[in-house]
Amino acid sequence: MKNYPAGGPGDSRSGPRLGPAQLGVLRVGSLLVLAALATSALLTALVWGKEGFGREDLPRCGAGLLVLAGSGGAWWLLCRRVRPAAHPGLFAAGMAVLTLPAMVYAALGTETVINTGRGAWLARRATISGYRESPLVWRGFPAPVGLRVQLDLAIPAKLRGNLLPPRLALGGPKGFAAQDYFARPEGGTLGRPVFQRLDDPEPGPLASGEPVHLDYDLYPGYVQRVSEDVQLCLDTTALGRAREPAAEGRQLGAAWFFAGPGGLVVDLSPPLTATLRARSALAGHEGSWDLLVGRLTPSSLGGAGFTPCAKGDAPSPGSACWCRPPP
Repeated sequence: MKNYPAGGPGDSRSGPRLGPAQLGVLRVGSLLVLAALATSALLTALVWGKEGFGREDLPRCGAGLLVLAGSGGAWWLLCRRVRPAAHPGLFAAGMAVLTLPAMVYAALGTETVINTGRGAWLARRATISGYRESPLVWRGFPAPVGLRVQLDLAIPAKLRGNLLPPRLALGGPKGFAAQDYFARPEGGTLGRPVFQRLDDPEPGPLASGEPVHLDYDLYPGYVQRVSEDVQLCLDTTALGRAREPAAEGRQLGAAWFFAGPGGLVVDLSPPLTATLRARSALAGHEGSWDLLVGRLTPSSLGGAGFTPCAKGDAPSPGSACWCRPPP
């Protein structure tokens, strides 16, 4: 027989021990904590699902899985390594509570990782052809106020989601990427007005997997809404940034991408940038670009016959709308 030192496993004086009743209370309380943790994790996943789960959420998803795994390990120790062992039903209840959110997080993470690779694969195989552009000319203005872009886009897949309109800007030699789409200053870009009504057909132009023809009327980024050439709403804050020099360079480029469920992003910026630099009349003409993005100012609108609209027409705080009286 082994002789244990004082305070060892065989010594009854090794310290206070929980009785079966106290241990049962501890385990039930821990089960309630696990249930609260699992509920919070599921609610977080629900929020992600509504707002869209993307690659930027993968670290948080991984951290959530680690927390759930650690909680499961602690529950196993409490129920199986602390004597007397918990009833199998209680142990199974705790593990089941944690399993559902863990499966949800694992599914979200796995789908996002797969779609990240799929998006990169599709981006390399996307092609743009039939590029055409024409100036948007309004009466009363001596030069174009915007640019109409027409092109044919082919992506070798049936995609459901949102194909965002392209945003054109001056940048560095490498151009832009999908993550630059919302980072560009509004004033120095050409894009579709943010409050413009969308007329894209349902279920989406890329749902068939066939090449699609796309038309975009692009205006300076501070233009929020356009009604032909009779009404115009401007973001007065972004208007002042229209002629700010591009910090990265002075070459024409585009930020453009398709966003689908499960974190799918097909970055169409590189092929469109290459097309613009090869075929756009604005490529290599920085002066013409600066004049175009800075043309729709209040002074030029007043010279073209526009007057301030009623205050109720503004789409957002900080907006100013201009209307042209009927002829």
